Parts: sequence; structure tokens; C-alpha cells
Amino acid sequence: MAISALPVGTWLLLSSLVAVQQGFAQSCWKDTPCSSIQSASFPGEWESNNFAPSSRTVAPSAISNTISGEHIDSWPSVLALDHQLSTVVFDFGLEVGGIVTLDYTVTSVDGSNALGLSFTEAKDYVGPSSDSSSGIYSREDGAIYANFSSQGDFTYVMPDEKLRGGFRYMTLFLQPGSASVQIHNVSLEIAFQPTWSDLRAYQGYFHSSDDLLNKIWYSGAYTLQTDAVHPSTGRVWPAPETGWQNTGQLGPGETILTDGAKRDRTVWPGDLGVAVPASFYSTGDLESTKNAIQSLYDYQDTASGEFPFSGVPLFATGSDSYHMWTMIGTYNYVFYSDDLDFLTANWEKYKLGMNFALNQIDSSGLFYGDSAEHDWGRLNANGTLTSLQAIFYRTLVTGAVLADWAGDTTGLGPLWLEQAEKIKGLTITNNWDSQSGAFFDTSERRNIHPQDGNSLAVYFGLVNASSSEAAAVSTYLTQNWTPIGAECEELPGEISPFVSSFEIQAHLLAGQTQRALELIRRSWGWYLNHPNGTQSTMIEGYLVDGTWGYRHDAGYQEVYSYTSHAHGWATGPVTALTEHILGLSVTGRAGSEWRLAPQPGDLTHAEGGFTTRLGKFQASWTKTDDGSIKVDYDVPDGTTGEVVVPVDGMDAVVNGGQGKRSVFEIVEGRGGRKSVLIRSGGGKHSFVFR
Repeated sequence: MAISALPVGTWLLLSSLVAVQQGFAQSCWKDTPCSSIQSASFPGEWESNNFAPSSRTVAPSAISNTISGEHIDSWPSVLALDHQLSTVVFDFGLEVGGIVTLDYTVTSVDGSNALGLSFTEAKDYVGPSSDSSSGIYSREDGAIYANFSSQGDFTYVMPDEKLRGGFRYMTLFLQPGSASVQIHNVSLEIAFQPTWSDLRAYQGYFHSSDDLLNKIWYSGAYTLQTDAVHPSTGRVWPAPETGWQNTGQLGPGETILTDGAKRDRTVWPGDLGVAVPASFYSTGDLESTKNAIQSLYDYQDTASGEFPFSGVPLFATGSDSYHMWTMIGTYNYVFYSDDLDFLTANWEKYKLGMNFALNQIDSSGLFYGDSAEHDWGRLNANGTLTSLQAIFYRTLVTGAVLADWAGDTTGLGPLWLEQAEKIKGLTITNNWDSQSGAFFDTSERRNIHPQDGNSLAVYFGLVNASSSEAAAVSTYLTQNWTPIGAECEELPGEISPFVSSFEIQAHLLAGQTQRALELIRRSWGWYLNHPNGTQSTMIEGYLVDGTWGYRHDAGYQEVYSYTSHAHGWATGPVTALTEHILGLSVTGRAGSEWRLAPQPGDLTHAEGGFTTRLGKFQASWTKTDDGSIKVDYDVPDGTTGEVVVPVDGMDAVVNGGQGKRSVFEIVEGRGGRKSVLIRSGGGKHSFVFR
């Protein structure tokens, strides 16, 4: 039976995940040493939105007959499979991944028989063949089998090499014959976040007056968890002749941050541009980040200085943009972790990488990329792309900061900053389209005003966020919105949550809070509520018609089921909601300096926090009925920061008493609105602004 022939309405809808109790003690994945992260930093009511299960071993939440659509509501209990009921679908209720154990009794048998197991993230593809993950588009992933030839009690444990990294639905089917089988138990040992004994031990949180935004934030955090895997469980490449195999070695350590749970299960540096900040603000798992970036340094071409397009075992090469994303990822990791030992250990390789990038400057003075297909998936990724200039600019600026942190006294930092200013000026001169109020793709490709280049130009500071250019870009980008997200001009017909993650940041930096919230609700909210999705994670991409065929005609050879439904590059709302809507962000290494600048939009309340090596950072704000904004925060002693709050007037009540106006500074805020700025030290503080 072809999976495309199965009608959508034949499967049971979402139910809650059921944890299998295994005593009081939690454990890490197999023999993996547990990390120091053992409990949630901020327990509270918001944990009801946390999708992570309370146990590493879980069971399906529901089951249905794939042919009749009949709900079998007696599970968990004994389930009989025979010629009358030969196929059922187990719904785990959300994205899971790991090793399945099946306990069953064969009551009658005629010759050799088998139970088949197949897996899919989206409901559209349930059936006797798993959704596509191997990277070989000409064949299906197929199923794995528990074989039997006699009556008796049996236990089947999925082989480690057949670990399925991401799925919601498992189809169990009896091969044609006269056998009868009773299923007693189906369980799954979760393989992701392998060094955590408590999968709900998030080091950050977010909670607001909008329940949809709250769930979106936690779906991003859970996506990042499912993408943090043991380095010995990557997707092998070349792919096996049949099925799938997840025994690829990805890099050092005991956990590593990959692009997707189902696939590619590989380190991709561009993806880290979104996933690393989001991980920091949500799960707080920087160990997986460190190992991911180190794996890219370990396979740098030391002759040219070029970093790989992807990590091993896939080990793709030849991407100018992803080369620089490795360097930006280096900055992000050191910025959030304050791990200067990591920086100094890799500094010579980093400088080689910068030399490679500088050598890509052409006669126009701009960065010229010659890797036409080796980018995030867009069409025509070559030339003097605005996106490449923005990424190069960010690489140079952060490189100068890293040079200072590394104690480099050779003068590289000032040279890189000088080059950054040249790139900024030349990009505006050559690629800015004043008539459209947006950047061209390249000066030679003026018919496209790309979502990636324009979003990154604002996000990475190629244009000042308070400039008229940034305001125009924000307006222009809304022209490509559909009811379910922002269409890419550079990849027509597609919606990319990766690039949209940068777009929402651009709107927020330009002071267009409501635009950012609207796009998050349209795109991420649409997918989270979609009954055929995982309803727990963030998708790699989808089409403007609402189908899953991301890049079906731009690399994925019309295989719609290849799309990953748990992809870390889509988790931009986590960072945006924490840094901008709540407004709490770090501006110095590990939070030695910080900023609290709420952007309420249409919300009435937001609170949240995160954890660094310096301690816990927590803040909240509430709009009151009289129009005031009450702001509370608690940050580690010894840190310094600034509080920037938009106000209509200039009066303020400080810590319950009337504050002197000399304490405050009135500044120009985002979107041209006046804001109050307060310089602050650590500890607990409370302000009311009106």
C-alpha cells in the first residue's frame, strides 16, 4: 500500500505524551556521563508549556487503525494483531526519537513472519514505509522488522544503528500471513539531550499574556533539545544501500548540536547562527554548541583556511557563507560562555579562516561568493550578494572583538574594523535600491530584493537599526507575507523559518514590534497548531500552499517527506521573544553586562530569564490599567546593565518612591519613540514608569 494513498483523516489526533515510570531515578543516554545541569533554574507555572517528557523512557499516548480510522482506546493494554487487524499507528503525541522496545507474544504462526516498524514526523506519511531521511531520494527509507518463526514471548529492541532520531508516529504492521500476535508493551528510550538526567531542566524560561507565544517559545526550546544528540549517532554518509543508519561520528564530547532530529543529524554552521543564541536563552546547553563548533575547526582546510560547509561524516565543502557562519558561531559561543580557553586554543585557525574570507574580496571591494548552490538552500547563492556582505560585516566586527579577547596585539582587530566599514559603505553604494527601499540581491541581480540579505543587513548592523533604510527594509519585507508566513523572493514559493528568524529580528530592531509578533504568530503559530505536524517542534520549511515540500524542486528532488520537522535553524522566536519582547539580553561575556529593553507590542505582561556561569538573570514587566509599566528584575551582583523603557511622559516611581529626574536619561528609543534609560548594577530592582 503506497503511503500517498492513505487518507489524512484515518489517524488519531494529538493526545498527551505518556511517560513510562522507571522508578525515581532519572538517567542519561546509555552510558553517557551526566552534565552538571540537573534541574530547572526557574520552576513555575510556565513549565506546563514545556514539551519535554519527565522520563527518558516514554510510551505512545494513543493508537488507531490505519484502515478504518477506528480509535483503539484500550491502550496501554494487550493489543491483538492478525489478518483482521494487521496495521496500527502509535501516536507519541509529539516529536520523540531514540530506541524502541517491543514486547509481544506470538500465539499462532505459519512459517516465517515479522512485525514491521516504520516512522514519520508528519501524519501525512504514516504507513509501512518511513518518511525520507537517508539522503538517497530515489528510494524510500522502508521499515525495520522483528522476525519470528515460532510461538512464544519475545522482546524486540531496535538496533542502535537503526535509531530513529525524530518521529511522532510509529506504524506497526504484521506481514501478510496467518500469524496472530499480542502486543504487550511499546516503549521508547529517548536518545536526544544525552547528558541530561532530567530532560525538563531548562536553564531559561519565558511566559507572557499570550499563550500561543509561550507555546511557540517552548516548542523552539524542545526543538533544540531534539537536535542535541550523542556524537556517535549522526547520519552516516554515504548512506546505506537500504533503510537508514545513525551511527555516524560527528565530533568530540558526549553531546553535539546538529541541524535536525530526523535529518541531517549533522553539524551545519549556518544553522548554528540561529540555534546557538536560542539554546543559550532556553535550554542553556552550551556544551553541545562547543562540541559542534570544535568539530568544524577539527576539519578546517589548513592550507586555505576554509571551514567545511557541514560537519563529518557528510563533510560538504565549498560554501562561502557557511565558512563565515562558523566564525560568527565562534563569537556567539565565547560571548555566551566566557570560554576564553576555547578561543585561544583555536585562535590560529580562526585567523586562517579570516584570511580565507578576506581573500574573497573582488575588484569592487565587496565580498564575492562563487558557491552558487552552497548556501542555506536559496537559488543563485553567488556574486556580491547583500547577504554575504552582511555576514562578512558581522564576521569582521565580531572578529575584532575576539582579537581583543584573545589578547592579540598584532593590530588585527583595528584592521578588520576598518575593512568592515569599507564593506558597509560599498554595500549601500552598490546594492541599495532607494526606489524600493530595500537591498538588491546583487548589483547584477536587481530584480530580486532578498529576504535573507535585507533581514541580515538590519540584524547584523550593515545599516543602523534606527536609520531610514532599516525602517524601509522592515516595510518592504511585509510585502512578501502570506497568511502562513513570509515567502522568500530568493526561493520563490517557499517559506523559510531560518531566514524568517532573521526577519523578525530586523523588525524588532527597527522598532516594529507588532510586525514581528504578527509574523511569529502567522508562521510559527500556523505550524505549531497544524494537526498533521508534530505540534511540538519547529519545521525546516514549507511551501506557501501549506504543504511540506520544502525545497522539493531546489535540491530535495520532489520528496516531500524529506523535510525535517524539528530543525534548530527555525528557532529564532526563542531569541526574539527573550531579547526583545521581554527585552532581557546579555551585552557582555556571560552577562557581565546586560540590557533590559522591553518591547510590549500588544502584550500586557512578559517575564523570563536565563542562566550563565555568573548566575541567574530574571526580569518581568506588566502594563497596568492606568497605562504604567511596572518593571522588575533580578541579576547577579557584580554585573552592570541598562534599563530602557518606552514611556509617553517623563515621570517615574523608583522602588516605590518618587525618583529624581536626574537619575534618568531620556533617549531616542526604537521606532522614534522616547524612552527612559536607567544605568543599573546587580541585585533586585523594581520600577514603575508612566
